[in-house]
Amino acid sequence: MSMPLENKSEVEVSVRPMREADLIEARRIFRVAFGTFLGAPDPESFFGDREYVFTRWKANPKAALVAEADGKLAGSNFLTQWGSFGFFGPLTVRPELWNQRIAQRLLAPTMDVFAQWGIRDAGLFTFAHSPKHVNLYQKFGFWPRFLTAIMSKGIDRREARAHKYSALSEADQVQALNACRELTDSIYEGLDVTPEIRAVKDQDLGETLLLWEGDSLDAFAVCHCGEGSEAGRDTCYLKFAAVRPAPDAEKLFEWLLDGCEALAAERSLRRMEAGVNLNRSQAYRQLLRRGFRTDIQGVAMHRPDAPAYNRPDVFVIDDWR
Repeated sequence: MSMPLENKSEVEVSVRPMREADLIEARRIFRVAFGTFLGAPDPESFFGDREYVFTRWKANPKAALVAEADGKLAGSNFLTQWGSFGFFGPLTVRPELWNQRIAQRLLAPTMDVFAQWGIRDAGLFTFAHSPKHVNLYQKFGFWPRFLTAIMSKGIDRREARAHKYSALSEADQVQALNACRELTDSIYEGLDVTPEIRAVKDQDLGETLLLWEGDSLDAFAVCHCGEGSEAGRDTCYLKFAAVRPAPDAEKLFEWLLDGCEALAAERSLRRMEAGVNLNRSQAYRQLLRRGFRTDIQGVAMHRPDAPAYNRPDVFVIDDWR
């Protein structure tokens, strides 16, 4: 997820790792940048009930960069490693410094970190209607592929078949993390979202739901719940959800979504939010049948120009924002 950027450099810019002392200003820039670009009446308060900056830095302080110009914070970028797959964002720059190539200065070391991590495929979510964004990221080897729909629906009370990660013993949590890692590896070699599970638990952002069949994990969902998480007020946001490839994957996906809605109802939330790449056509159609409707959509850009795990038969929810 990224912001408007650049043509020529007019300021001296340096890039360094983000420090804890940067977080408040980085969050302010994030809100003002997106609020300004999207025409919010009060950019300073845009996404005021959602938290991206503090939570992502806490999850991995070594995976955040800031740009400084004239001794002041000019922008920032957050990097995420899901095993062999990586993405970045939100990438934001102070509006008064747009068109100064500051985002390009942040992107060069971002690519270096991806290389150090051994990322095989990388991606990002950006504005589908903005040629400026698409052109920028093409300079770094990213290519636009399918749209990503950010969808939502009201809460319906459902039967909960899934188990809560937070309710497991420490030993069982270790087993569950290994099972989640094995499940995502069956979808895309090396895919590992267990850092998201740990972040939700450690920062009390929501819950991870697990759908077991005996000793086999069939599906899981990492949910952010309410204000102060990426969900925002009154919302359950499916940060990531996946179903093991199987003939009955569609049924398992339905049961997993039932568990997510049951969790939302239990927490008195009013709204579900989920993102899905439209090349995951079976998952997208199932969300539509369930009552989800698209609020906004962006484009997923890939490096290299390959689908990664965005395939029609893959039942995965995420959106790389």
